[in-house]
Amino acid sequence: MKKMGAVIALMLLAMGLLAGCGSEEKSAGGKHLTAALYWFGESVDPAHEWDGWTVTRIGAGETLVTVSDKMEFAPQLADKWESVNPTTWRFHIRENVKFQDGEAMTPELVKASLERTLKESPRSQKSSKIKEIKVDGQNLLIETSEPYGALVAALTEPAFVIIDTKADLTKADSAPVLTGPYQVVGFKKGEEIQLKKNEYYWDGTPGLDTLTVKNIEDDNKRAMALQAGDVELIQRCNSTSRSLFENDKYKIHEITGVRVYMFRMNLDRMLADVHLRRALSYAVNYDDLVKIEGNGTAVAGTLFPPHLGPSYQESLRQHMDLAKAAEELAAAGYTAKNADGYVTKDGKELELTVNAWGSKTEIYEALQNQLKQAGIKATIRRIQNSEESKTKRDFDLTESNWITLGTNDPFWYLDQTLRSTSEENVGHYSNPEVDRLIARMGDSADAKKRLALAGQIEDLVLQDTPSLYLFSVANQVVATSNVSGVYMHPIDYYLITKDLTIAGK
Repeated sequence: MKKMGAVIALMLLAMGLLAGCGSEEKSAGGKHLTAALYWFGESVDPAHEWDGWTVTRIGAGETLVTVSDKMEFAPQLADKWESVNPTTWRFHIRENVKFQDGEAMTPELVKASLERTLKESPRSQKSSKIKEIKVDGQNLLIETSEPYGALVAALTEPAFVIIDTKADLTKADSAPVLTGPYQVVGFKKGEEIQLKKNEYYWDGTPGLDTLTVKNIEDDNKRAMALQAGDVELIQRCNSTSRSLFENDKYKIHEITGVRVYMFRMNLDRMLADVHLRRALSYAVNYDDLVKIEGNGTAVAGTLFPPHLGPSYQESLRQHMDLAKAAEELAAAGYTAKNADGYVTKDGKELELTVNAWGSKTEIYEALQNQLKQAGIKATIRRIQNSEESKTKRDFDLTESNWITLGTNDPFWYLDQTLRSTSEENVGHYSNPEVDRLIARMGDSADAKKRLALAGQIEDLVLQDTPSLYLFSVANQVVATSNVSGVYMHPIDYYLITKDLTIAGK
């Protein structure tokens, strides 16, 4: 009997536990969505490395100024700003904003957050050139080390997400206290982030009560997770999986992104000859490459994505013209073709070494065949990563992709990749006029003037042809049909907002 009683007691205990679980689950209740990203940072500390990009993607963090989907600067935690003089900017900090723990967001705490970013993130110090920050009532006065018109753009970068420095910063890597619509409540490195609705959110009521974000880096596994119902939303879908979601159960959301796929040229070798570089640009069939890549990709042919960025001379846009390719090859001294169909100079065929580090095998092969049509031999060489091209200079072209308008300002990309003295200028491109215009652009606080200068730089660069600008990659989200409020932005670190919600949950 004692044994029977023990069994009954255990059964009752189990039932009680199950009932407890059920009531707990019901009380949590509400609208829940599970999403899958293609990449996680190492932490959710916005100031650490590039982890702020994840923090912004999951709707947890906000910056003083943001970028709208129309690629215009928009107020966020600062509701207005102005240039006081060439080295000083005034930002008015939005009032009545609370952090996710209910703490009031004051100008003093915003100052402390920005100073923390500058200390923890050398990249951010370099991109912002901030010398000193002062509190002036509800304003912040930010002084730069030199006249710097790109400060507003720099402050939109997710490393500058505002964090409550009065909270326990030892938990910043796993549970930072921020201001976004969703608060991080659980973090498993490389695997999963759990979030809940920010009850104190300043800009309206978030559309979800809880949110799970998974890290699924493999495109096919991400698609399988959506198809299996393990997630309701995924970021990025490859062309192979796309057909699975072209039906009423799902919706594909996409927009031309600001990431441009390109091959940069090494000007320390034979491509020092501008005629040879131009010949390459005329040999490429950009439309065919876009068809191969598919999945919302758009032809580039220039430094910035279609319809975005500065105005430039359309006639300079890179395009296929085999007759002009032949003219440029002849101007470089390459005329007669050998038995294999490659042009020669002094009896030596033209052969280029092409570094490839990604997974776009079809693109590499297509590019190789297109160059062959023009009489140019291209040998594809696989390397481990893009960094190898900085140290090993034995290449002629190297695969690359850049977010060329990452903060709604062309300056960062131009300054980093085309200024002659920049470490990121892997091709060693040098044009004194381009350097001069980049410097003028850096000095100017006038947005229209900056954009006009960027257009002049773009025209010069297209004439010099230091890279093949092939295509702009689409930003893409695939979600089940009951998900609404999906926010599509040309910059891919803007994703989850307060408007995202799900029906039937």
